[in-house]
Amino acid sequence: MDKKSKIYLYIIFGVVAILLFLELITPQPLSWEESYTSGDKIPFGAYILYDQLDDLFEDDVESIKIDPVSFLKEHEDVENANYIFINNYLGFDRTELRYLMEFAERGNKVFVSTESVTGALGDSLKVDSNRFYSYYEQDTVRVRLNNPVFENRSYIYQKGSSYRHFTSYDTTRTTVLGEVLPFEPVKGYLKNILGEDFGDQADSTKTIIEKAIEKSKSRQVPQANFIELKVGDGAIYYHLNPIAFTNYYMLEEGKKQYVTEMFSYLNDGPVYFDDYGKSGRRVVASPMRFILTNGALKWAWYITLGTILLYFIFKAKREQRAIPVVKPLANSTVEFTKTIGNLYYQSGDVSGIINKKINFFLEKLRTKYFVNTQQLDDVFIKRLAVKAGVSQDQTQEIIEYINHLRSKPVHSEHELKQLNKRIDAFFKD
Repeated sequence: MDKKSKIYLYIIFGVVAILLFLELITPQPLSWEESYTSGDKIPFGAYILYDQLDDLFEDDVESIKIDPVSFLKEHEDVENANYIFINNYLGFDRTELRYLMEFAERGNKVFVSTESVTGALGDSLKVDSNRFYSYYEQDTVRVRLNNPVFENRSYIYQKGSSYRHFTSYDTTRTTVLGEVLPFEPVKGYLKNILGEDFGDQADSTKTIIEKAIEKSKSRQVPQANFIELKVGDGAIYYHLNPIAFTNYYMLEEGKKQYVTEMFSYLNDGPVYFDDYGKSGRRVVASPMRFILTNGALKWAWYITLGTILLYFIFKAKREQRAIPVVKPLANSTVEFTKTIGNLYYQSGDVSGIINKKINFFLEKLRTKYFVNTQQLDDVFIKRLAVKAGVSQDQTQEIIEYINHLRSKPVHSEHELKQLNKRIDAFFKD
């Protein structure tokens, strides 16, 4: 990696580090989303409620992070227990309802708190509630429990609450345990919502909101918002103000008592707190959800990312700079030999050329075949023929010719040509 690339890499890492640091030190805005999970400390989470359950019940408290069917299949013999469901919306299907009913029939108790009655549970229990209207979304409500033991205490809920009540229920099997009390709209409500120029707006808009106000004025008697339905040896408790169980109201003075009074109807046995069917349940929503929710695939993904990271780190450290190409020195041996040969040839010194050719031939034998050329006798001929892979006759012919030329003081051009011919033939074979 060259110096320029390293500089760019350092700049990128620096920018990322600064962004992460700013993200860490920047205070997070307060979230008012409805979560109801046992681990959330936001205003509408249920951290404080779950923490206080150990004080409210004598037996163990357990957070359930799997669906009710899977959990109840593993606890088919449990008795005197409680299963608590709290969320703004819960839509049990037929299978879940069947297992919950069987759980309650064994003497256990199911506590459900939602903003309205929906799904198979309401149909099976023959229970219904008022529906969602935009006017009701941010009501101030006052609730109380009917048991005289609770001294007719009432509790006011404003932020996040809504005016919810049961519109129908089976009176033969239902006991009303709590009520939402009459509510009168605040004077000047329309002007606060729509401004001083409300009178100039369309009549249709006024008609819709005025009808909503007229509907609110019909709340002249307490209406049920907390009921008990007997199921076998147990019961199902249905409550319509789940916001009362959130951190925001559990910290408010006196509001914990309302929760304590409602839970006093439950058994003394183990408590199972549902953390699966919650609005604030942590769910991986990225395309990687399938991989990250599978243990083996998740670890394979992490190992792959770690391996790639290590590869880049070590590659950046070990890679050398580009090495410049150096042209090799030109081999001038051939040119030098030609030049020397021409000098000898022009001077007419044939014997000198022959001596040089013989010396060159013998030097090549020594370096290529590692033979001793001091004695060019029969032993040498046999050894050279074996090492060079040349027939003994050819080897003997060239060695004897060399010995013949060495014995003569003067040589002719014909002898030079014959020597050169034999040397070429020896190495060519």
